[in-house]
Order: sequence, then structure tokens, then C-alpha cells
Amino acid sequence: MLACGRKLFAKIHKQKHYAHANHDVHLMAREIDEWMPQGINAMIDGRYTPRFLKRHYFSDEVVDQLYLSDRIFQHILLQQLKPTFSFVMNPNCYHLQGPSGVKTATQRIKQVLEEKRPQYIIRADIKSFYKSIQHCKLIEDIKAHYDDPNVQANLTEIIVNPIETPNGYKNPDHGIALRGPLSQFFSGLFLKPLDDAFDSMDVTYIRYQDDILILCPTKRSLNRCKRRMMDVLQERGLSLSSKKTRIGTIEKGFHFLGIHYPGTRPLDNTNMTQVDDLDINQTDFAHNSNSLGRGGDKSANGEHRSALTHIVPHARTLRKAREQVQQMVKSGVSPRRITSYLNRWAFWWVRTSEKWQYIELLKWFTTACWDGACSSIAYGLIHKYQLNAGTESDPAKVPLTAV
Repeated sequence: MLACGRKLFAKIHKQKHYAHANHDVHLMAREIDEWMPQGINAMIDGRYTPRFLKRHYFSDEVVDQLYLSDRIFQHILLQQLKPTFSFVMNPNCYHLQGPSGVKTATQRIKQVLEEKRPQYIIRADIKSFYKSIQHCKLIEDIKAHYDDPNVQANLTEIIVNPIETPNGYKNPDHGIALRGPLSQFFSGLFLKPLDDAFDSMDVTYIRYQDDILILCPTKRSLNRCKRRMMDVLQERGLSLSSKKTRIGTIEKGFHFLGIHYPGTRPLDNTNMTQVDDLDINQTDFAHNSNSLGRGGDKSANGEHRSALTHIVPHARTLRKAREQVQQMVKSGVSPRRITSYLNRWAFWWVRTSEKWQYIELLKWFTTACWDGACSSIAYGLIHKYQLNAGTESDPAKVPLTAV
């Protein structure tokens, strides 16, 4: 535990190395041998009491900030709780896997669309989820799944932690810190009844934080899922966002976690445009179709169905990346850092989708840009990638991180 805390603090101290001389991080670095062992011993004994949260008001959001030492201690506590996730949490709760959870959820959705071909969808978003979590119910869930009284005491103190505001101190009975190390853990535990409610149903249920996706084969199962979901949310004191929730057929497609998926089509309805986009020639496609009609092998079946699933980035995904680059340019960030951010963004999505190409994704980004500065950065990355690919016998083997 002490080694884990020192490693995290060293990373934070490196990021804030050039902070003001009176910043708390410098004092904590000098006295790390005092406050860190004391805090770890307090957690072991169940006596850990975090400092007050500090609330900051911005034009578009309100942020509750943890003190630096509490951030480290809660990170250590999270590492101790992670081995219990496989026994406590539902496997359909993908955000507990970290950023790789997006990739795992994407793979599962593609597999279900290609194999089960559902016809109905529930794409739901919980309204003000983190702000609506009731402390009393969350504490009851902790006591129901964790028998250690010290763990219960530590987590209870973190949940009911008062908030320091410009107008005084507040002791709310609901809401948790959005950017805290344990926020993902609390959200997974609080909605565990919803995750467990669909285990016995013949549907595909996926949740990532407050985003819920349910793929249903029939309209009857859709109505059953809707009633069951609303019953659990009502019991948890939550409600759905009307603007971000969609319940109905899947014909026109849907989007989830930044990716747009096509609608489910009948098996005999082939779209040659999508097949061409995947670089599959017409002869091979016809051969696979004939094999399906004659009860061909499973590999041909899989190739045919995968050709019908052509995912693309959702417009909001490209817009967020464009706005981030625009803000960095406006703030005077160095071109090297902006290029590094855009390269890492494209590389992450290439690995997550497992279908998009690096240049293809950057071209989608430039299409969504009307700002010349943002487009020029993307074109520069495309040019560098093409130059590196020209020096390799196989362009697919070019390391993206070297761009």
C-alpha cells in the first residue's frame, strides 16, 4: 500500500513540479514520510476521515475537488477493492474495466448485431446520475456486500464527506464526487440491482457508467425490459433523461460510447456499398452468399455477417475532438503537444474499433472541421504517416506511436 501511494504521488508531483512555491504538493513532498504512513494506518484501522471536499463553480458545471492526500488514499483503497469486483460487480458493467471497457463493449455489440440480429433497442441515459445517488442506499449496498467493518467505516466517511463552498459548509444526503478515484466503484455498486435484473432475460444488456444499452429480439421482450428497468430506477430514486433516451426499433441504427452502429437488416438484404467499404470484392461476397444458402461453413457465415456491420464514429465523437484541439490552439498550447494529443486520440480509437484505419479516422476528423488550424494539424499527421509508410514494405506495420 505504501509503495502504491508513493508511486502515485511521484507521478502527481512530476506533473506539478513547476507549480507555485506555496503549492501544497511541495510541502507534501517534504513530509511524505509522515502523512502517508499515518493515513494508511488510519485506513487499516477504519479511522480514515477525509478532508472536506472543495466546491468550484464554473459556467458550465460544478466540480467537487478532493484534497491531494485524500485522492492518493482513496486510490490505494480502490486498489485493495479491485480483487473483489469479480465477486461483487456484474460483468455487464463495463466501465469498471477502465478505458479498455469501451473496446470490450464495442466488440460485444458488434458480435450481437452480426449473430443474433436484434430488432429492438433501449438506449437510455440516467439524468444527473452522480448527483442523484442517495447516500443511505449506497451505504446499505456497501454493508450488504462487504462484511469488513473497517472497509464499511472508510467508505461511509468518504460518501458522507461534507463540502466546503463559498457560502459555507454543506452536508448533502445525496451525490458523490464525480472525479474521485472511487466514483466508478460507487456507480457500479449503486446500479448493481439494475445490472442483475437482466441476467435471466434473453437480451443483451450493456452499461457504461450511466449509459445503458439493451438489445432485444422481440417487441414483447422490449416491453418487459422497459418495465423492469423503470421499476429498478424508481426504487433507486433515479430517472431517465428524455433527450438522451431512445426506445424502439433498430432499423435506423443507433450510437453508443461514441460509435454509430447500422440498423439490423434481414439476412437476404445485402448492401454492396458497405461491402465495398470493407474492401471485399463482389465475387467473394457472392460465393459466401451462395454458401449460406446451401448451409455453408461457419467461416463464410461469419465473413458475410461481419460485412454487414460497418461502424463509423459518431458526430459527437469528432466534435469533441475538434473542440479540444480548437481550445488548445486558442490557449496557445505548443503545436507539438497538440499534434501529440490528436495522434494519441486517433491511435486510441483505431485500437478500440479494430476496424478503422489511422488515415481514415483523421480524414473523418478533417471533414468535421471548418477551422483551418485544426485541419492543418490532422493533414500534417496524415502526411507523416504516409512518409513513414513509404519507407516500410508493409504500411500496416508502421508504428502509430512513431508518428
